[in-house]
Amino acid sequence: MTQTVLFFVYSNKYICADRIDGARRYAEKVGWNIQVIERNGGDGSLDIRGIIDFWKPIGVIAECGGGIPELSRRTLGRVPCVYLDENPKNGNGAALHVNSDSVLVGELAAKELLALGFPHYAFVGWRQPRFWSEERRKAFESSLRLHGFGCHVFDCPKDSSDVQRIELMRKWLKALPKPCGLFAVHDPIGEEVITLATASGLSIPDELAVIGVDDDPMICERTTPTLTSIRLDFEHGGYICAELLDRRLHDHGFVRAARKFGPVFVTRRQSTRRFAQTDRRVARAVEFIRRNACEGIGAVDVAKEMGLSRRMAEVLFRRHLRHTIHDEIAAVRMERVETLLSDSRHDIAAITGLCGCSTSSLRKAFKDSHAGLSMREWRTAHR
Repeated sequence: MTQTVLFFVYSNKYICADRIDGARRYAEKVGWNIQVIERNGGDGSLDIRGIIDFWKPIGVIAECGGGIPELSRRTLGRVPCVYLDENPKNGNGAALHVNSDSVLVGELAAKELLALGFPHYAFVGWRQPRFWSEERRKAFESSLRLHGFGCHVFDCPKDSSDVQRIELMRKWLKALPKPCGLFAVHDPIGEEVITLATASGLSIPDELAVIGVDDDPMICERTTPTLTSIRLDFEHGGYICAELLDRRLHDHGFVRAARKFGPVFVTRRQSTRRFAQTDRRVARAVEFIRRNACEGIGAVDVAKEMGLSRRMAEVLFRRHLRHTIHDEIAAVRMERVETLLSDSRHDIAAITGLCGCSTSSLRKAFKDSHAGLSMREWRTAHR
């Protein structure tokens, strides 16, 4: 009979799907069945003991970021468990923990915003105290101090209602010194910041540049302007969970460990792309290229989107970006190639078909822009 591992998740949003994919990738190697148990934000408590008795799993992976308080040593009994997104300092005693690397996330956010050359910086954390929110804030502040900058932090009274918190944040955003680079601890907060800032008449990104975390397309692509965000390696996080659980099953003395998965790239969108305020056609064209560069578009398509002749479109691009339309398309395509190469699930031979250009031209362009490394060599070096 196939052995079952239960994967408790708080919701079925895309980051959970990636984590589940990672766990299943490892499970295929060892012959497990990964059974997902989703709470889905319901009000009722899960009957953990009943679920354990029903499935009789060999182990459990518990995603705790959304809050599943029923998951504890008491309810799980002797079933080995790996906790995902839970504070290792919580009261589960000796346990196996997997979390995102909040220090690297905070540092990467600082690098992205510092590159914009702003004189002021700010941070907005999660609505309630969370260890990962504090860790990201501290790493962000430390990186800024290293470069001689301070950080404005939104501190909301813990007893505030959601309505009060939103109003306090709106006033806080308006009072920030401008221009300012703001790190939102993850995408839902970034969405709130952009909504409140634009409703208050603030110009994004010229007055307020915003970066989030998770790269959730359901949020980032639907905000106005779209939200720049740090993508975490969620799939690898799920893989690590299954890997730790397997080791625990074969080594009963292996009861305490903490592993981390890091960020993999930044998807740059309108909320951090600065352009001269005198011509928004360039900004619109860059966003058009970001969305469509891998669909086979060319300079003529971009010029049409700008409502200009090909010659005038090129003039504006050179004036504001110091490079051509073709250069911008090529850069976005290359960024897409690197993203695909970073995920081992994508076969190298199939990547060219996902990037809107021929195999031969892509291979040559990649080597030219990566110090002679082939795509396979680059993937090996950046594993």
